[in-house]
Amino acid sequence: MTTLLAWLRKKHILRGSEPVQCLGCGQCCEAFGGHLRASKADLSRWQELGRTDLLARVNRLGWIWVDPENGQPENHCPFLQRVNDKTAHCSIHEVKPDMCRDYPTLAHEKRCLRGVFLH
Repeated sequence: MTTLLAWLRKKHILRGSEPVQCLGCGQCCEAFGGHLRASKADLSRWQELGRTDLLARVNRLGWIWVDPENGQPENHCPFLQRVNDKTAHCSIHEVKPDMCRDYPTLAHEKRCLRGVFLH
């Protein structure tokens, strides 16, 4: 049993209660990136910063990310930059939506898609 638990922890499937930093795998951005809403604070922040590139990807109901040319929802976040198979970076990290900043929430038991406990 000890060997199985060690393997699960090594593969980031099972973690203790200790907080771990984001692995930067990009799975959450790929899975949820097309099903997010901008908060009022997001919209205000982006307007103040002149981020028309971000505002153009918000529909009239506040859903993000939509294609600015056809208004159709994107499948995943268009600002995710994949480095390799295991790593991705957020190209708008400093101004990313509050919903992204808050992930994973208590509703996710503070665990990301890979099962890693994040504070």
